[in-house]
Amino acid sequence: MITLRHILCPVDLSETSHRALQHAAALAAWYESSLHALYVDTTLRIEGLSEFGDFAIARAAAVDVTPATRAADDVRRFVDRAACRTPVDVAIERSTHIEGAILEHARALAADLIVMGSHGRSGVERLLLGSVTEHVLRAARCPVLVVPPHDAVAPSTVSFKTIICAIDFSESSHAALTWAVSLAEEADAHLSLLHVIEVPPELRVSAIVTDPEIDALHAAFAADTLERLRTLIPVHANNYCSVQTATSSGAAGHAILAFANEQHADLIVMGAQGQRAIERLVFGSKTRDVVCGATCPVLTVRP
Repeated sequence: MITLRHILCPVDLSETSHRALQHAAALAAWYESSLHALYVDTTLRIEGLSEFGDFAIARAAAVDVTPATRAADDVRRFVDRAACRTPVDVAIERSTHIEGAILEHARALAADLIVMGSHGRSGVERLLLGSVTEHVLRAARCPVLVVPPHDAVAPSTVSFKTIICAIDFSESSHAALTWAVSLAEEADAHLSLLHVIEVPPELRVSAIVTDPEIDALHAAFAADTLERLRTLIPVHANNYCSVQTATSSGAAGHAILAFANEQHADLIVMGAQGQRAIERLVFGSKTRDVVCGATCPVLTVRP
């Protein structure tokens, strides 16, 4: 079981962040968490620089209160329009580095979860994460829930009835399972544990190993994998939600997205690849593919 004390939702007054805020509010209600909306204003006058970690954050001077007051009013109206079921604490950060301000606020708040929107649209644009979203995904110390602009869950009925948890038996995917089970229990959802079997290309083109032999190896490995997945299901889980195990084959990112579409999933939970500092510089390709291509929210979890 997980405990969420503080949920942070960065907003930019767009429809996408409006949907993200409604998802954050639903989670806050389920876990009785405090909900914090953060608006980073890059338009106010800048006075001086202060260093924050790897970021140089430029703070806006409180010389002209009119723009600041207007921004505060806009953000409050935006939050009120979301009609959240839980009180929302609103903060405005003045910075020229949006991602740096989000990460700093999350650290100061000791946030247990960040919920934010992604601005990918369609076609090629869906293959590219916004720089702010990708930076937060790479650098955040807590789990991050990314809500796409046209997710499958209606914003007025956030429920997460069908949850997919991708398991590759890594430490981060075990952490993801803990979150997936907790969310499934809170939402009374159907949870699928999915492992993708990736057959090495060199095995497929080998003249020594025949296709029937590969298929037999695949079937045996799939059976063993399903048994391993079943051992991961907590005993109490079936009392509050339904759980199934499944395997798929192919490129991991594509297979996860295909399975999620087949199941009409409204949430994908997976481990974030790359735990060490140097690994975080290159966001895991599997995780990135899923976040970019999903039509439902994706929760990435670090161990």
